[in-house]
Amino acid sequence: MADIIKTARKANLDTTLLRTLVSISDCGGFSEAAQVLHLTQSAVSHHVRRLEEQLGNTLFATHGRRRRLTESGELFLWYARQILALNDEAFDKLGQYRGVAKEIRLGVSEYFAQDYLPIMLASLPLEQKGIRIIPQLGRSTVLQHKLNDGQLDMVIAVDIPETSRPNVLESIHVADRRLSWVGAQHSLLASCNEIPLVAFSPPCILRDLQINRLKHSQLQWRIAYEARDLGDLLAAVKAGLGVSALPFIPSLYGLASPINEQQLPLLPDVRISIKIAANVESHQVEWLIQLIRRCWDSSEQQRAGVASLQVPCAM
Repeated sequence: MADIIKTARKANLDTTLLRTLVSISDCGGFSEAAQVLHLTQSAVSHHVRRLEEQLGNTLFATHGRRRRLTESGELFLWYARQILALNDEAFDKLGQYRGVAKEIRLGVSEYFAQDYLPIMLASLPLEQKGIRIIPQLGRSTVLQHKLNDGQLDMVIAVDIPETSRPNVLESIHVADRRLSWVGAQHSLLASCNEIPLVAFSPPCILRDLQINRLKHSQLQWRIAYEARDLGDLLAAVKAGLGVSALPFIPSLYGLASPINEQQLPLLPDVRISIKIAANVESHQVEWLIQLIRRCWDSSEQQRAGVASLQVPCAM
């Protein structure tokens, strides 16, 4: 016991890691805790390893297919519960006297500014009083850099599931969306010429994805237009300057799939995910995570309804 306390004094214990440990105990296992915490099982295991490194003690031992708390783990679990109880009590008590609205700086990929963000902001007053959401639109890459730098608290971002990127914050999966090639109405790609590409200026993960897919398919291409923002990009595509890959139904924005789309390489689905800053406790914004999920489902239903109305009926 003395060794554990002596080692712990040398480090600042992360309450996120403590909450993971308590969840494993309460839920009965790593996979069960991962579901409750909206994390992957590997992320939960990583949290435990970080705790063990800080404490210099093994917290779990393998028994068959299950992992159980060691004697040191059982002892530290008691301390973890006490620390979290005091942490939560302090936040609750101080929150009663603060008298000012809480602010959450939320970064949102600009791909979803038009059809998703208004639904979420309209639902906010019904969900939590005294909470102010400060939205900031931008590209996912830029928003995630700001999250890492402490300029944002949460981000709703676009990820490419098949791309392995180290040192990226843990993500909470919201949904997957189809990525489609889009162009002007009745656009036709010339079979012999370079494919004209309309894309964001760097950095942009979708720009990189399009270029890599075209290179892999050994197709000739060129950047026909570099857009500053989504409105600029849509205007360039509508004007027939080139094609682009976007994560929404083309017809909702006055666009269409190129007539000879088969000339273009297949595209993967993109993943919509929530990322939380390292200094923000996930349980403190759980209500916002659930609100984002509900509003996203509502937005997708509206999009599907509008799209179905635009499909011509068979005569």
